[in-house]
Amino acid sequence: MPCAAWAAGHLLFGVSGTALFGVVVMAALPTAQNVYLFSSQFRMPTAAARDVIFLSSLLSLPVIGLIALLLT
Repeated sequence: MPCAAWAAGHLLFGVSGTALFGVVVMAALPTAQNVYLFSSQFRMPTAAARDVIFLSSLLSLPVIGLIALLLT
């Protein structure tokens, strides 16, 4: 997703600098929190959702670091 956000921001919309960095970092953030909210709202088991949130959050940290390294 960060690669697609970079391509769309840079190539299609001509965004650069700090704005492009923001677009790409936002695309790299985990989105699994919605899964947990849905599972708790509908009283479904939340253990798998919790684990997915933890792993995706943990894995997003090095990706955001790499983005910072490449775009600065």
